[in-house]
Amino acid sequence: MPKDIHELVKEYHAFYEVLPYNILLPEKHGSLPATNRTIQAGFDVDIYGLNPKKELAPPGPDPNYKLGYAELQKIAEKVSDQHTKEFCSLEVIPFSSRMVLGGSSHTEVQGMLRIRISHHRGLDRPADLPEQQALKELETTLRGLGFVRR
Repeated sequence: MPKDIHELVKEYHAFYEVLPYNILLPEKHGSLPATNRTIQAGFDVDIYGLNPKKELAPPGPDPNYKLGYAELQKIAEKVSDQHTKEFCSLEVIPFSSRMVLGGSSHTEVQGMLRIRISHHRGLDRPADLPEQQALKELETTLRGLGFVRR
């Protein structure tokens, strides 16, 4: 029987972190000294799952990683539909060939997926209310599925 997202969250002790999604914009083209401006264009919600087998291997071949990606894609689409796509977008980014070492001893192997919340209003425009509302809705959904925020 195929697993559902609740089982995956429990089995992989899944948790998430919220980070700003920043972009760097050049301010003065061709002048010295060059200056840049940082704009927070949205949020990155990084989702981690511990490898229960304690193997030092990338998560990509694991069918549960693919299932987790597919389930998060559905969640992102649902949240995106609720927050008019013209203003806000959610993108699920896999890191199937990347392992993250974490935990208290920094030796626990973790797989990672990212949900990026951003907008289409132009690179020079910072994140605003639609991105904040999408983040709030996404976090509510993740917590309802058993994810813990760290």
